Amino acid sequence: MNQKYGGYLRKSSEAREKQALSRASQKEAIKNKFPELDIVWFEESRSAFEPNNRPEFSKMLNMGIDGELHGIIAWHPDRLSRNEIDAGDITYSIRKGMIKDLKFVSYTFENTPDGIKHLQNSLSDSQYYSSKLGVDVRRGLTDKLKMGRMPCLASIGYLNTKLATRGENKIIVDPKRFGLIRKMWDLMLTGNYSVPQIRDIATFEWGLLTSKKKKNGGCPMGYTSVYNMFANIFYTGQFIYKGKLYPGDHKLMITTAEYDRVQTLLKDRGNPRPKTHEFAYGCGAFKCGECGHSFVGIEKIKYIKSQQITKTYTLYLCGHKKSVIFCSQKYNMNEIKLEEQIREKLSKYKIDEEFLHWSLEVMKDNNIAEVLTEKDVKGSVMKTLESKQKELKKLIQMATKGFISDEEFKESRVELDGIINKMKGQLNETEGDKNDKLMELTEKVFYFSTYALIALQNGDKRIKKEIVKSLGMNRTIKDKKLSIEAFEWYEQIRKGYFSIREILSRYEPEIHSKQRTINDFPALRLLLRG
Repeated sequence: MNQKYGGYLRKSSEAREKQALSRASQKEAIKNKFPELDIVWFEESRSAFEPNNRPEFSKMLNMGIDGELHGIIAWHPDRLSRNEIDAGDITYSIRKGMIKDLKFVSYTFENTPDGIKHLQNSLSDSQYYSSKLGVDVRRGLTDKLKMGRMPCLASIGYLNTKLATRGENKIIVDPKRFGLIRKMWDLMLTGNYSVPQIRDIATFEWGLLTSKKKKNGGCPMGYTSVYNMFANIFYTGQFIYKGKLYPGDHKLMITTAEYDRVQTLLKDRGNPRPKTHEFAYGCGAFKCGECGHSFVGIEKIKYIKSQQITKTYTLYLCGHKKSVIFCSQKYNMNEIKLEEQIREKLSKYKIDEEFLHWSLEVMKDNNIAEVLTEKDVKGSVMKTLESKQKELKKLIQMATKGFISDEEFKESRVELDGIINKMKGQLNETEGDKNDKLMELTEKVFYFSTYALIALQNGDKRIKKEIVKSLGMNRTIKDKKLSIEAFEWYEQIRKGYFSIREILSRYEPEIHSKQRTINDFPALRLLLRG
């Protein structure tokens, strides 16, 4: 049977790795040099400059240590490591015989003391050159910053271009938009226009659109973008990079004095830059049903030229990063469509307002003592406590006699101590505390079932998010379909409500009689007991 080798293929997206072969090229070179070997492939696009940063590398190394792999193959030692910690793991595993062999396409290794020493030197050289390259890159960036070359996308009114002679980026004037952006600054400097007014004039009267790119652009500026523009010192011929101010080599649009006046106008008018847009169903309200990442909200502006108006749409989509994980969910979920599905979920658990007031009245009059008695609760808790204390005593005896390992004892001891402490805490609670908590929970559930739909329709974004979270858990969206695992108490309401209504109808018109108790309505008692 052929001995298995782990074939490691790596190429990060960092600038310091530009000269390295692609993973496909590395794989082809390995197959050509070692056609006879049985190879299990491990691929990843991650930097080796930082330790403990490569899950595929760690997986391969562990398989080698566990004896599942005879050795490891790579194009060159620098594919395996560019840091001293990972390099130490490799050489230690070889020296101790946990990994039997290493093979490389462009490097010769012998599993001898001298061979291991040469390998250590090679890995150390890789770390040195990687660090040096990083320093050189930073030094080159610093030199470009001092020359006035901003290493970022140009602001609206300007364009990025490359110098034909040196291949360096340079920022030039956008002939289509430079004059229009200057006119927007002029309007602001008069002190007679607000930022929204200036944006609308530029859009509807002048026809200003952002520059068209491959996947975006070619649309009106958003209000937030205009605020950001008026706060951007770039237009004074300067730029900020990583908190430092640099003089730019691009053409200035306004003077520093004009910039300062605009900042004063914005401040005096009480028109600070708007906060980041908040979305009703963003920030963990829903997760992707495929990859588990949170859904995020985005705002899209559509310019309707025939009507000379813009329409704003709120959309939600999976927030995964393609570079980290693959997810096929490319659908945008319109907020209007999403709320339709939320309303459909809520309608399943809606109860009548009449029933709400009557049920709360009955519960208060009876103080729900029949639902959960102190004797029953404490008896059950005490029984559980005594059982767990016996288990703990037996566990200690087994550990003393050596029947279980120290690790098993510690793990079981922690679990049992947690349960015992919880039981003791429950015994210290008074019956009044339990009834108060149950009453509070019941009121919240019943009020939610009655008014959640109304609150969703009329509430603000914070309220809408709270409604969704209060309804249930495991809230996911997949293929534009919403899924929520409703909390158990809402399911009990859904299942028992109609039967309760049927019972209540028998007592009309004396439905609100205080002489009626929970004992008269078994379905309600069952619902509350849950």
